[in-house]
Amino acid sequence: MPAITMGFWRRLLDDESGQDLIEYALLCTFVALVGGATWDLVRGAINTTYTSWNTGMNAAWEPPPPAGP
Repeated sequence: MPAITMGFWRRLLDDESGQDLIEYALLCTFVALVGGATWDLVRGAINTTYTSWNTGMNAAWEPPPPAGP
């Protein structure tokens, strides 16, 4: 019986059929972590851009105040 168990463990350690799946999972995890880490930088730049654009558009559409007598 121990020979069967030893052979099982040897085959399990030598088997590389699931290696690609693990590598793709690690790659996806890395991309997700990098994306999450850089999101704060991108979010701030997008917020600044749209805020300035919105301010400029509101100023362009507001009529000038009426002239006094």
